[in-house]
Amino acid sequence: MSIKRIEAYSDFLKPAFLQSMLDANLYESSPISGLEIYQHLQTQYPKIETPQALAFMVELYEGIADHLNEILAQRKKDRAFLDQLTLDLKQKNEGVDYLAKEYATVLNHQDSQNRKLLGFHDQPIKDIKAVQIPQAFQGEQITLFGPPDSAKMTINAMNAFHRKLANEPTIVTELVNQSGQVPRWGADSEDSKTPMMANLLAANENLRACFEKSLSLEENGKKYELASSHLSKAIKRIPGLALPDGHHLYHGQPLALHLVDFALHFYHHAHQPEALVFYIPKLENEEEAQYLHHLLHLAETLIQKVSPDYQIGTIKLMIVFENPRAIFRIKEIAHNLYPYFMGGSLGWHDYLASTARLFKNDPNYRIPVKADPNIVIHHIKESHVLLAKSLGAIQAIKLGGMYGILYEDGNEASFEVSMVGYIKDVITQLKRGLDGFWVAHPAFVRIGIALTYAFRLMQAGDQTKLKDLICALVVDQTEQDAILHFVFSPDVKGLDPTDHLYLRGILAADLDESSFIKNSDDDEVRYNLFQALQYLADWLSGNGCVALPALMKNQKGEKIFVRVMDDLATTERSRWEVWAEIHHGRVSKEKFEQILAQEIQCISQNLETPLRKIQVKWTEQNQKWYKVAIQILRQLVLSDEPVEFATELLLPFTFDWIRQADQPWDLARLSCEQLRDL
Repeated sequence: MSIKRIEAYSDFLKPAFLQSMLDANLYESSPISGLEIYQHLQTQYPKIETPQALAFMVELYEGIADHLNEILAQRKKDRAFLDQLTLDLKQKNEGVDYLAKEYATVLNHQDSQNRKLLGFHDQPIKDIKAVQIPQAFQGEQITLFGPPDSAKMTINAMNAFHRKLANEPTIVTELVNQSGQVPRWGADSEDSKTPMMANLLAANENLRACFEKSLSLEENGKKYELASSHLSKAIKRIPGLALPDGHHLYHGQPLALHLVDFALHFYHHAHQPEALVFYIPKLENEEEAQYLHHLLHLAETLIQKVSPDYQIGTIKLMIVFENPRAIFRIKEIAHNLYPYFMGGSLGWHDYLASTARLFKNDPNYRIPVKADPNIVIHHIKESHVLLAKSLGAIQAIKLGGMYGILYEDGNEASFEVSMVGYIKDVITQLKRGLDGFWVAHPAFVRIGIALTYAFRLMQAGDQTKLKDLICALVVDQTEQDAILHFVFSPDVKGLDPTDHLYLRGILAADLDESSFIKNSDDDEVRYNLFQALQYLADWLSGNGCVALPALMKNQKGEKIFVRVMDDLATTERSRWEVWAEIHHGRVSKEKFEQILAQEIQCISQNLETPLRKIQVKWTEQNQKWYKVAIQILRQLVLSDEPVEFATELLLPFTFDWIRQADQPWDLARLSCEQLRDL
């Protein structure tokens, strides 16, 4: 069969780069005709990359390649259309206030094929079938998110129910036990992990042992093993559609990374329905949902040929609605994914980043500032309510996003300010009709279960448990009074659907300037650069999520040290914020260079203070990654035509022949034309 090349994948892995690896004989033939595998992977995970699993993967790819090529090509055309339209509207908007009814945006415009690219469909689907949620996944949805690429992290995530605070308040224990709930675990092979194939295969291996209940580890004299009860329900998140897999070449072309990760997992777990629930990130519209349905149905059909008892429709999906186009097509996406659709969540970091990218050519758009700790409360209400209403109508699971502010161990003030933020986020999302939320650390799981159960008791008429729980977690009287007032007050006022700003409000694109701090303020630019530099260096070193230092103010106005869990989504929103400020002339390139130089000096010389700490140190081992991170960051925020995804610049650094070089940037630039010195 003639396999069409996925044209969009050349944005990430240029033909010259792939040819360099082929010329260097870095691939070996697999047992499957036409499939070559990057050498260092051979026989490393023999229980995952079996000949049968590889054959299944290739057959699946052959069946969907043309469809995938088509929808990714359409993505590029749609973005080009919206970008040009925004530029065309700039002249029309001259002299018009950004918040005025007359201000024109790309919302509700049609392309040459009469497709409305951004906005509600003119003819919404009316016959959407109700969702069937498997028994094992019914109930509250308190979800820990983190990568499964190490056995220790996998075991800790599965045992999150048993992770108690050192002095867990009695009421937490009481409410958790009464709730009868167990946590979910988003086993993440997307934004929270560097997409090196060894990481993805290790994740598949750990999940295989996890579902077999055979996973254990001995480390430093301590044994880690799965608990005998109350294990988390694992939901695997695969990479998005945009990423190629250059570690597996089929007839010289990279396979789709989402397909490889999905196929290897599905093939080995087709007999285990609880293992066949997936998070799907970065879907943009119902057309892409149709492709995904094609992929899943073909996969199940192929499995049914060898396992006739397999039931079509066993796979279930949780869609992460984190794209400004997708949020207006919730019902259409659910409809096109039937019977696989189970629910969805709103990943708000990617949501804001992709919206900022959409409005990049609009000089008056402002993304909510990263430093604002109350973004979810003040800027995400319309999208939360829309998600809850759309998914509630079909009895689907409806989730909020991530709370990622972590406390410093042993620091009571840090714990308290982190708990105040957590309670605000949880209660806000529950008030809006959501079934749960994500957390970034196991320590928040039991508290999340307790908060949710106490909130349900309040809905039934008993406020006592929720008040007692909050008072047990927040003991300072000033903080306690403020958080109790917040919890028992109505949610912030939202926009009426008849308001001319309603559609923009759904996208948090209704700000003319942040009231927290200006996007162009030196401190906001500095915060974004300080965090992004550390994250990019950590990503390049092989990690995908890191708890970066930050400050939060308490009710007394004191700055308290906390950590913020960053992944690639948070860095994407940082780079789009800084890019817009530079591109539209609100921050000069000279000012950017000055602040960047200061942050490089701070990190490289380890110039910490009690309230300004460095998590990713400039060590002898990773200084080469900081040098690459600086170049990547400069290109992300200074290019007039920035790359769509940071991974277009980062992906070449996931290959060993680049990683093992003393000067990886110089080597990569020889065959990666997208990498430039600025």
